[in-house]
Amino acid sequence: MERSAIRRDRRRLAAVALLAACVLAAAGFYWFRVRSAAPANLIGYLPAANASVIYIDVDALRRSGLLAIMAGTKSVEEPDYQHFVQETKFDYSHDLDAVAAAIQDGRIYFALRGTFHWSNLRDYALHQGGSCHDDYCALAGSQADRRISFYPLKSDVLAMAVGRDDFEAYKVTRQPVNAIPVTPPDPVWAMVPAAALQKMDVLPVAAKAYIPALQSAERIVFSIGADPTHQLQLGVHVTCKDPAAATALQTQFETVTKALRDVLARQRQTPDPADLSGVLVAGAFRREDRQVYGAWPIPKAFVDAITGNGR
Repeated sequence: MERSAIRRDRRRLAAVALLAACVLAAAGFYWFRVRSAAPANLIGYLPAANASVIYIDVDALRRSGLLAIMAGTKSVEEPDYQHFVQETKFDYSHDLDAVAAAIQDGRIYFALRGTFHWSNLRDYALHQGGSCHDDYCALAGSQADRRISFYPLKSDVLAMAVGRDDFEAYKVTRQPVNAIPVTPPDPVWAMVPAAALQKMDVLPVAAKAYIPALQSAERIVFSIGADPTHQLQLGVHVTCKDPAAATALQTQFETVTKALRDVLARQRQTPDPADLSGVLVAGAFRREDRQVYGAWPIPKAFVDAITGNGR
């Protein structure tokens, strides 16, 4: 697709795309001191069956101070994003409170809670060559088979989808239909089916080493939060079919982590906190009945390295 089309698509999804990238980039500089609000109702609107589900409590991050450092960064100052803000009067740093997303078979569904100027969003879709029927709007994505659709699900909730036709957003239902019984207290987390992990070719080689151990897991939840000392950490909570499977999984996690340490030792290298291997070798694991928990401390040096802030 032409560059102009890609730039148009970036403007349409700027609020969500920038949020996901910026929140994770900012995480190395602040502690999560605010408990995440219960996300169950927001996630319930999504077609979450067999999907990867992501939740970001933007309001909690804002109140903790995480979003404050984004003011003035290059990503927020980009003309595309400024144009989107000017046209829609929507700025995630002030107007967005929570994001729930479901990814399924190449389609992405969103339920976004915040303050929206509905007439401006509608006008924006029309100005970009889209169409609107009452409050339901659809417009082209960056590829020929991608369409973006959205509508006001509630006064403070925007339903949005990226898929192959103009009607995908209708799958974000007006009444909650899906319930996730237990959700992490952290403000950023993702629930990923084991089958979806197998297809994630973009994962680094070191991270892929853990994937085979998760093949038979019933439930896998990744989260970003803080440990009791307020150190930022990546966590995983895996539900296995029975205690024996959980014991085997914990052993596999520990074996993989030891193997990574041994590789570094053979190469006469010390773990580098700015490198992914340095993060993974610090992993610690425990089991409770059929639940397995893993935690990897995330040093500020690692976040600086992946965001370029240490340069």
